[in-house]
Amino acid sequence: MVNPNDIPLYPEKVPKTMDYPEIPLYQFLDDAVRDFPENDAFVLETTSFDRIAKVNYAELGEQTDRFASFLASKGVKKGDKVALFLPNMIEFVVAYYGILKAGATVVSLNFQYPASELAGQLIQSEARGIVCADMITKAASPYEICKQVRDEGKTNLEFIVVTSVKPYLSKIKGILGGFMGKISKLDKRDIYINDIFASFSSENRPKVIIHPDDIAVIIFTGGTTGTPKGAMLTHKNLVSNLVQCSLWMDPPPERGTMVGIGSLPFFHSYGSTTSMNLGIFFGGLMVLMLDPRENKFSQILYLLEKYKVQLFNTVPTLYMALLNHPDLQKYDLSSLLTSTSGAAPLPVSVLQEFEAISGANLAEGYGLTETSPVTHIIPMAPAPGMDKPLKKEGSVGIPVPDTDVLVVDLETGTRKLGVDTEGEIAISGPQVMKGYYNKPKETEEVMKEIDGKTYFLTGDIGKYDSDFYFYITDRKKDMIDVSGFKAYPSEIEEVMIGHPKISNAACIGVPHPKVGETVKLFILPKPNVEITKEEILEYARRKLVKYKQPHNEDYIEIRTELPLSDIGKVLRRVLKNEEHKQ
Repeated sequence: MVNPNDIPLYPEKVPKTMDYPEIPLYQFLDDAVRDFPENDAFVLETTSFDRIAKVNYAELGEQTDRFASFLASKGVKKGDKVALFLPNMIEFVVAYYGILKAGATVVSLNFQYPASELAGQLIQSEARGIVCADMITKAASPYEICKQVRDEGKTNLEFIVVTSVKPYLSKIKGILGGFMGKISKLDKRDIYINDIFASFSSENRPKVIIHPDDIAVIIFTGGTTGTPKGAMLTHKNLVSNLVQCSLWMDPPPERGTMVGIGSLPFFHSYGSTTSMNLGIFFGGLMVLMLDPRENKFSQILYLLEKYKVQLFNTVPTLYMALLNHPDLQKYDLSSLLTSTSGAAPLPVSVLQEFEAISGANLAEGYGLTETSPVTHIIPMAPAPGMDKPLKKEGSVGIPVPDTDVLVVDLETGTRKLGVDTEGEIAISGPQVMKGYYNKPKETEEVMKEIDGKTYFLTGDIGKYDSDFYFYITDRKKDMIDVSGFKAYPSEIEEVMIGHPKISNAACIGVPHPKVGETVKLFILPKPNVEITKEEILEYARRKLVKYKQPHNEDYIEIRTELPLSDIGKVLRRVLKNEEHKQ
């Protein structure tokens, strides 16, 4: 077992163990409202809108209280589930914290899901309501999808709350948007969130007693098998991980003055913890982005400079895109203090170049949805007797406070392995999930008792060196990492086999210059049936969220046979080997 007490090179400024406050997650928001009521909390500045959306802490507190009052009027009570199906808008934050204040559980969903994926996760989570946006783009039409799913009648949906983009548009654009089919029309059964703010009182915010082990958020993940499961993250999990992350940063942000940027989607655990929730934890300003690729990454550089952003947490592909931007030298990024990279390996050359250009202290980390998500980070502060932190090439760092990590054998998952020996990473700590929602068997498979302590078996293969720095040497066997989003072949294959012309399908990850990795499909048509790559791609685009789709027709291969095992299972490793030889 490796824990912070074992590590001689642990950052001198970081406690190895501590007591965590037994409070609901929303207490951090209430504290910021009390201490910094007039300070801006969130701002959204995008070329898609004519107006800058902005909210201070007093307004944010008021709106979340009013939303909690609305939920109470709908009969939502402690333990009920309410889904979020939104991009990084201020209303995401309002609804998220309003749901928590009502004592309910947030079900955080990717707003680009097609109807089939949305319906499946709403059914699994038993969500009673959903909050979505009325914008219609090439990538998503969340309100239209919600109405479709509701009308199919297979879910528990009782109400839909709509966030409208009209208040952020000029009057003429708002009118034209509806006329041209770029803004959804409100169904009379549904309600705009702004009407909730106008109609409900913050004084009626329900008084709910929250315990640390109550479930705050359910986020769906493929886990170690690829089948979507809802990871139950408690208030204790999320509060603990915020404290762990906050202690790690060097230089530490000053409460009430910190400025961060939300380039990561808040429906993702990495974005919600290290951007949205951490910003509120510090009572700081978080600059929101609907899409970090806006204006070919020029908008994010503009925002970093304009708002003098100090905290920047994102994924390797975004750091690479900024370093490759033709006008990078024109922007002043000197305000950046700390940055982290996660969700995929960060090349050391990228880390060094970004630190040199920005002056930021950049550290790679590791975690999973099931761990809230952060478990390891490269030190940002020096160890005792050192003048600078030790950053090892290829390492994801050392465990954050109170986090015990084992490397166990792949056969039994119980035999502990030593230095420089590869095995499965197993984690125990206050940030480890309660389990998978309504999935006791799947939970039992990944939560194991070892030496009297419960560990989460991550499914990731790794090792640690003599300094107790950890390395991830192989990912979950078949997972495909598309810009930090996890695509699982079994799920994609099941969808594609639903096409009336497809007999069987296989899916692997292949390198892609922009997103790191993308999906490649191998399709076996039904006998005596012809199917084109165009038909396959069109079907994938209708049935799968964007990151689970092949990038284009070049990533589709129609075959007369697929490599199969003795029991008829597709051998993806054979397909991978064939790709590597090309």
